[in-house]
Amino acid sequence: MKELRELQKIDLIILKEIDKICKKHNIRYYLGEGTLLGAIRHQGFIPWDDDIDILMPRKDYEKFLKIAPKSISKNYEIQHSTTVDNYWSPFIKVRYLKECFFKQQHIAHLTNHNGPLIDIFPLDNVPQKDSFKQKIQAMTIKLNRGMLSYKLKTRIPKKWKGYIVRFLSKFISVKRIHKNLDKTFKKYNNSKNKYIVNLASYYSYKKQTVPKEWYGKPRMVKFENLILPIPKESEKLLTSIYGDYMQLPPEEKRVIKHHF
Repeated sequence: MKELRELQKIDLIILKEIDKICKKHNIRYYLGEGTLLGAIRHQGFIPWDDDIDILMPRKDYEKFLKIAPKSISKNYEIQHSTTVDNYWSPFIKVRYLKECFFKQQHIAHLTNHNGPLIDIFPLDNVPQKDSFKQKIQAMTIKLNRGMLSYKLKTRIPKKWKGYIVRFLSKFISVKRIHKNLDKTFKKYNNSKNKYIVNLASYYSYKKQTVPKEWYGKPRMVKFENLILPIPKESEKLLTSIYGDYMQLPPEEKRVIKHHF
């Protein structure tokens, strides 16, 4: 666990840089997913977590993507389909470039910049909690993500569905896949819609589709040695995603997920 703690310390260094940019340019963000859970349950990292996830409303997300590549320190790279060729993810990653022990081998064939990172997910508006159209939206995102992964060889198929998706990926370019993903994410992103969701997450979109007011004006809480923003109704959000979020999972499920 000593190595994991060293990785977490680097994650905090990256987060401080992101926070500095967001404060300077008035960009709203929230701690999200397992990082939000850690903030509420542990006042810092979940002990076995190896990265940080943050969320930005779509308007702030695109503002960050426009500003950050020019203003971030040379020790970091903004990774996105608009900044990196053959990009393997449908959302922004802020990658640590200084030499260190930690590397992600599954993308080593695509980039040498594969060290510690922070994921930044966009929050998009949707009209309701669930609908047939939103099911199709989620399925379209899943299909395009699968094609992206198989085309760029960041994972290999294990079931027959995966082999079909890999076959389909041969007929579409990486650039087109990213365009399809971006268009699908923003399909219902009308500001009048009353719900908000992180469609780039691996968690069920149904569990994450919540009233916009649940995010609202950020609350500031302790996370390790920092004071950082979280959604206004974080407890409601965590309950929707995890259920009894204060209950620790069984020991066999307390595993590192990114395999540095």
